[in-house]
Amino acid sequence: MDSIGESPFWRWFVMVRTLWDTLGEIEDRRGRQGRHYELRSILGVALAAMLAGSNDLLSIFRWGRRLKPEALKLFGIASGRAPCHATYHYFFQGLNAEALSHALGRFALGADAPGHIAIDGKTLRGSRRLDAKPLHVLSAFATGLSGVIGDLVVAPEANEITAAMTLLKGLPLEGAIVTGDAIFTQREICRHIRDAKGHYLFAVKGNQPELESNIKTAFGDLSPL
Repeated sequence: MDSIGESPFWRWFVMVRTLWDTLGEIEDRRGRQGRHYELRSILGVALAAMLAGSNDLLSIFRWGRRLKPEALKLFGIASGRAPCHATYHYFFQGLNAEALSHALGRFALGADAPGHIAIDGKTLRGSRRLDAKPLHVLSAFATGLSGVIGDLVVAPEANEITAAMTLLKGLPLEGAIVTGDAIFTQREICRHIRDAKGHYLFAVKGNQPELESNIKTAFGDLSPL
C-alpha cells in the first residue's frame, strides 16, 4: 500500500491545491461592491461545473446552486449560497481573460519544459454578436502536456502575425520547438524564438515567394518543391 505522500489521491490533492492557489493570483479588477464572492471562488465553481458538463452560464449557475453548504465552503463560500446567474454574467464580462489564460498556462506547464509548442488560430463558432465579427483566438498548444499554455484574442484590426509575437513573448521558449502554419514564417518571429533559446519549424509556401525560390535553388534536385 502506498504511503500518503506517494498515493495517487495525494498527488491529485496537491494538484487541486496548486490550481486553487493559481486562481488566487489572478488580479481582481472588480470594485469593492462587486466582491461579494472571491474571484477564485467564482472561477473554481465555474471550472468544476464545466468539468461536470456545463457549457453555458445558466447550466454553471444551476450546477453551483445544487452544491451543499459544506461543498461551497471548499470553494471559499462561507455563506452557503452559490452565486446567482447575474453574478456570473457580470463577473465574466469584467474578467481579465488574458490574465486568466496566462495563469492557467503556467499551471498546466508547471516545472516541465514546454517541448513542442504548436501555434494556431481558430475562429470561435457561435461567438458572433450582432454586427460584430466572431472572435478569432490564437493559441499555443503544448503537445507533450496535451494542453493550451497560452492564448489571446486577435483584434479585428490586427492579424495573426502581430498576435503571434505577443503570444510568444509570454511563453517560456528555451529548448522548445515551435511549429505553425506558413503565415508564421516571418523573420521577426523566428528571431525572437532563437533569441529565447528555442527552435522553430515553419512551412514555406507561396506567401514567401523569394524564400521559396531560394530554397528551391539551394536544394536543387533534392528539393521537395
